[in-house]
Amino acid sequence: MTAATPPPVNPLDPTAVTGTTEVLPAVVQKVVAYATREIPGIAGLGGTTARAVGAVRQTLTGSTENVAGVRVEMDGDTAVVGLDVAIEYGAGARELTRALRRHVPEAVDQIAGVRVTELNIVVTDVVLPGADVEDPAAPPAATV
Repeated sequence: MTAATPPPVNPLDPTAVTGTTEVLPAVVQKVVAYATREIPGIAGLGGTTARAVGAVRQTLTGSTENVAGVRVEMDGDTAVVGLDVAIEYGAGARELTRALRRHVPEAVDQIAGVRVTELNIVVTDVVLPGADVEDPAAPPAATV
C-alpha cells in the first residue's frame, strides 16, 4: 500500500495557512462592557467607586473606554466573566440578568471568537430617576 500524497496547497486559500490566534482578556473585557451597555435598564458598570475612578481617568487621559466592573479569566478560547452593574430604578434585576446572560456571551462569541462558560453578575447599585451616573462616553464637564 502506498501513502497518498496530500493535495497541493493553494496559497490563496485562507484555511491553508496555519498558525495560532490568541484573543487577550482585554479584548473580551471591552466586548463585554460594550454589550452590557446595549441592554436597556443598565445604568452603568462597576460600583460607585469604580464609576468615580473611571470618570477621573477619563478626565485625566481623555479615554472613553471604561471597563471597570468587568473581570475576565481566560482559559484558551473560553472565558469566565464577572460583571458588576448598576441598574435603573424600575428595571427588573431578574429580567436584566437574563438579557445579559443571553446577549453578552453571544456578542463575545461573535466578535472575539471566545465562548463564555460562566457569567457572574453582581447588581451593585440602583440609580434613581434624575440621578447622574458617570457615562464614560460623555464628554468631560467643563470646569471654570
